[in-house]
Amino acid sequence: MTLKIMIYLEANFVQFKEELLPKEENKALLTFPFLHVYWTDCCDSEVYKASVKEDMQRWQAALRLHGSVDWLIAVVESDNKKKNKTNLLPRTSIVDKIRSDFCNKQSDRCVSLCDPLKESSRSQESWSSFLTKLRTLLLMSFTRNLGRFEDEMRTLREKRTEPGWSFCDYFMVQEELAFVFEMLQQFEDALVQYDELDALFTQYVLNFGAGDGANWLGSFCQPVRSWNGLLLRRPIDMEKRDLIQRGEASLLDLRSYLFSRQCTLLIFLQRPWEVTARALELLHNCVQELRLLEVSVVSGALECWVFLSCLEVLHRIEGCCDRSQLEANTSHTVGLWTYATEKLRCLGDLCGLVSENGPNSEDLNKTVDLLAGLGAERPETVNSPQSPYKKLKEALSSVEAFEKHYLELSHAAMEMYKAIGRLRSARLVGKSLAEFYMCLSSAVGVCGFFDHVCRYLQTSALLASDTNLSDEERRHFCQEILTFASQTAEGRGQQKDARVALSMSSFTRLQELRFRPSSALVHVSAALQLELRLCSLMPVPVTLEQISASIHFTQEQPGSTAQKRAAQNPDGTVTFPAASPASASASALELCEILEHSPSDISELSSAGVACRNMHLLLRQNDSATSLDTPNTALTALALEDGAQMLRASDVTLLPGNNSIVFTAPSQKPGVYTLRQLCATLGQVQFILPHLYPVVQYEVYSQEPQLSIQPLTGQ
Repeated sequence: MTLKIMIYLEANFVQFKEELLPKEENKALLTFPFLHVYWTDCCDSEVYKASVKEDMQRWQAALRLHGSVDWLIAVVESDNKKKNKTNLLPRTSIVDKIRSDFCNKQSDRCVSLCDPLKESSRSQESWSSFLTKLRTLLLMSFTRNLGRFEDEMRTLREKRTEPGWSFCDYFMVQEELAFVFEMLQQFEDALVQYDELDALFTQYVLNFGAGDGANWLGSFCQPVRSWNGLLLRRPIDMEKRDLIQRGEASLLDLRSYLFSRQCTLLIFLQRPWEVTARALELLHNCVQELRLLEVSVVSGALECWVFLSCLEVLHRIEGCCDRSQLEANTSHTVGLWTYATEKLRCLGDLCGLVSENGPNSEDLNKTVDLLAGLGAERPETVNSPQSPYKKLKEALSSVEAFEKHYLELSHAAMEMYKAIGRLRSARLVGKSLAEFYMCLSSAVGVCGFFDHVCRYLQTSALLASDTNLSDEERRHFCQEILTFASQTAEGRGQQKDARVALSMSSFTRLQELRFRPSSALVHVSAALQLELRLCSLMPVPVTLEQISASIHFTQEQPGSTAQKRAAQNPDGTVTFPAASPASASASALELCEILEHSPSDISELSSAGVACRNMHLLLRQNDSATSLDTPNTALTALALEDGAQMLRASDVTLLPGNNSIVFTAPSQKPGVYTLRQLCATLGQVQFILPHLYPVVQYEVYSQEPQLSIQPLTGQ
């Protein structure tokens, strides 16, 4: 399989000037002279010797001085000139002379154009040969200089730990490479350059937060003085780029410019929905980076920047997608709508626009300061009636205008959440709207969104994974709505009853939610205590380093065996039956003495011993067949179960007689816990009881609390 990549290389012809030749410190690839062409139409040998040859020598000396090895000499031949000349060399003599003087080892560096203004086959053939040579030499030069530029860029990147290294200088170098890839229409490679710059800067910010800060980061810690949001309607924001080049850019300036370039390339790659995902991540990260760098920000400035940026991204996406595409990809944009709504609400609270009495003089001063930080509207949006700048300025102008824009954004977010099936998120927006109306003392607004509030609270109480609303917060919020509804009803001259302002079903649901505990917050707080009673037959106290019991867990239906076991053992005690006397006597040792006398003298005792008469009852076959040199498989099998849960008690002293040991048993998951083995550790020795019989187990189960509320009749 062969992969072909089309490269589009644009070239401009500029008149030769020695001051345009690249200097050592010049890192600009876009203005780099990749190929130098010397043009001459000289066809007279005397003129060539007198002036043209000397001029070519000066030209090549200048190129060698600046290390340029990419050049081409083009000789234009015209029959009209030859007719006016009498002392002429043969037709190819000038070309041959130039090749002899300047192209000894590179004869292909000299080409001729024959009658370029004529439409003859000879002229077309010379043009084709010239263009082929020009294209080949240009690509060779471009490839060589591009590779050298990348090597120098990597060298500069490796010096980032040295004192005096500047991220802004390095930024301009790597962006030059991105510009070149963009000019070649290799947008993916260009995007990679900006992503690498993004990752590098992010890593330095994180290191700064961890106490390892670079000196050049100090320039990005300056207070934020402008918060006019992202600008995505220009291919290149030269204003912010100049700030980066001079090392005067703030954190928001750098992030705004970097994202605008990424956005442009993603649009070229026809990946607009990735722009929305990256934008949401950028806005959240910028908030955290400002905190990590401890940047001074005017209260409300960051909210303005986020609000304007959200709307700017949405407008940019709307400009490159049709309506059907936008509706089909609502899930990619709804996050920005919601984030803009949240920040606008924060601005309303800050500027006193979410209150029954409206803003005071202090709130108005805050509004003026925030609007001043926006600066003048950009030329790209001056003629747009729905520009983010105009929306924010109008929203902060009055309580009525703020309510209009806030409701517009909230309703848009709710409809989008409903369209993609995220009903709980839609109810959460409805809850925010109910709170907004409560701040404005609007009973109609609260009742209109009360169903969203109740459904959200009910969902948050049922979902165990929910952490957005605690029990206390939910009860407090429910009480606020009930109180508000009662006051509203009283203000209307009706009974002081919340049910006047709220529907009966909503009122009942709300009362239930006030007292219903959230399952997300219900945990087994009481530790389960298990008591183990052991009888020690040792005549002296024995100190064990550890005594442990392994537990096997099985998940069963809640309450399946708990009631039966509780009925059989009301006190929760399991007793192991002791051995009966008969069984004990049956297994007792029957010993007898063995005496051997000397054959020569019967009175002389030669040996004495003890023998067991019932050895066949006490020893099993595998025990008697086992020697000291053969591993005992029965003993090696006595090991604790691997991976089982363990009950442990350390430094336990067993006294002669009965002993009581208390364990703290696990009880986090509902199910049956069975004790399988006991192990006593004494030094390097472990005494293991491989099986417990009868079975010792306990069951953990939980039952959700139930509450039923019935309204009184006749009231």
